[in-house]
Amino acid sequence: MQFVETTTKDGLIFQGLLAEPLKKTDTVILHIHGMSGNFWENSFIKTMLSEYPKNGLAFLTVEHRGAEMLRWFSTTNGGIRLVGNAHEIFEDSIYDIDAWVNYLSSKGYKNIHLQGHSLGCSKIIYYQKIKNNPLINSLLFISPADMIGLRVEPENIKEYEKSLKEAKELIKKGKGDELLSGIQWGFAKQSAKSFLNFSCENDNIAIFNYYNSEKGFKTINSIKIPMLSILGTKDDGIVTDAYKSTEILKKESKNSKKFHGVVFDGAFHDFDGFEDKIVKEVLNFIK
Repeated sequence: MQFVETTTKDGLIFQGLLAEPLKKTDTVILHIHGMSGNFWENSFIKTMLSEYPKNGLAFLTVEHRGAEMLRWFSTTNGGIRLVGNAHEIFEDSIYDIDAWVNYLSSKGYKNIHLQGHSLGCSKIIYYQKIKNNPLINSLLFISPADMIGLRVEPENIKEYEKSLKEAKELIKKGKGDELLSGIQWGFAKQSAKSFLNFSCENDNIAIFNYYNSEKGFKTINSIKIPMLSILGTKDDGIVTDAYKSTEILKKESKNSKKFHGVVFDGAFHDFDGFEDKIVKEVLNFIK
């Protein structure tokens, strides 16, 4: 197991943790963490660092510009840049994933499976829609969250509308990097610019639209490679029923070579206590 590093086209330097099997392989799972998270804290990461290599697969878990709430990153010009979830722009995630895919390719990995958790699921499927990268063999979703549904469900809609108004006013004044006064999704802070980018007005982030299908499923429809979805019945990131959401994903994955959906009864968004079950499903799907 070793710490590794990559750089993006726009000059950010990221760290990751790579675990490889004893026997050399050209197959790897690349994990993209969720909103304001990091590459080590979810309990299933520890299990994957151990179990994936035992089963002949390399595993790379990485940071990206959406790490933590506020995060200073070193840059290739010797400076630092403040990003983190509070300042990230969704579409920039392509730079981050591409940097890690290029790193893996340079190390001889030819079969890359993108794995995401929560918001990370939206990032990996958007990446593949835009890049259609032939190195990517499958997309593995652990709690693919309904980002728009979380904004507009009854308990959040008032805060969303208030923040949307504030964000537009700040941007009009040239203060797009200023943090909004409110709390987003019940725990997060966002700048005016980032909030607007993650709002209902940005169709790019409207991917897993279980709560309201009016936005459609064009991103999911566009994917041709195999996809695996893992949801929990107590997951608050999907807004609706886990079984119903899985059926929607199955229906909309009409162009995928293979779709498999799994629902774990009693599992929450972080899947604590379900680590071994997740790993088993991923291994069975890939093999």
